[in-house]
Amino acid sequence: MSSWTVKEKWWDHSREILHFRLADDDGEKVICGITQIAINDYFQTEDTREAAEDNFDDNVELIVNLADSLIQNNASDDDGRYLITSGMI
Repeated sequence: MSSWTVKEKWWDHSREILHFRLADDDGEKVICGITQIAINDYFQTEDTREAAEDNFDDNVELIVNLADSLIQNNASDDDGRYLITSGMI
């Protein structure tokens, strides 16, 4: 398992996805995302962007571990992004 660090995060408002860029010590970088519905449903909070961002910040280690699982399984979507959805958590 790589040691990932979140380098930045941003919203795709039209698709309600919170994207984040991970980088490891070797310089590898990947783009990941988690849907607003997935993160808010999992942590049982209201379905808002603000709640999703708070959930992400408060639980970043869990979310990075989920993303790492996708990366290790080479499970990117058609855009090359590793997307965490409701069915995963």
